Amino acid sequence: MINYEDFMKALKELIERARDGAIVLVEGRRDVEALKDLGVEGKILPVSSVSRAKLVESVEGDVIILTDWDEKGEKLKREIFEVLLSNGVIADTSIRKRIFSAVNVNEVEDLAKLYFRLHTHPRSL
Repeated sequence: MINYEDFMKALKELIERARDGAIVLVEGRRDVEALKDLGVEGKILPVSSVSRAKLVESVEGDVIILTDWDEKGEKLKREIFEVLLSNGVIADTSIRKRIFSAVNVNEVEDLAKLYFRLHTHPRSL
């Protein structure tokens, strides 16, 4: 079941915060492309290609963790959250929870596909 309204509210918040300077941390480059397709602008950093030390150097201020909604994504979210927290950065994971609680996909890269399917064939979902 898809809760379209909750998905769109969370997506809108993600877009606005990224536009206002939040750094969005995702797993890989396909996730970066999917978020760009959804209109997310700003700094989107794929953490799979960055050492944890470099990650800590690269982020400050408003940080959003948006890893996949699976076991690997959950583990990575916890790891990144703890690394950042130990360096004084409190990352937001609530948008991740809100988005994936509202949709029937588990991967960030599938969010753009879902969004466009919802807008071209809303009755088929």
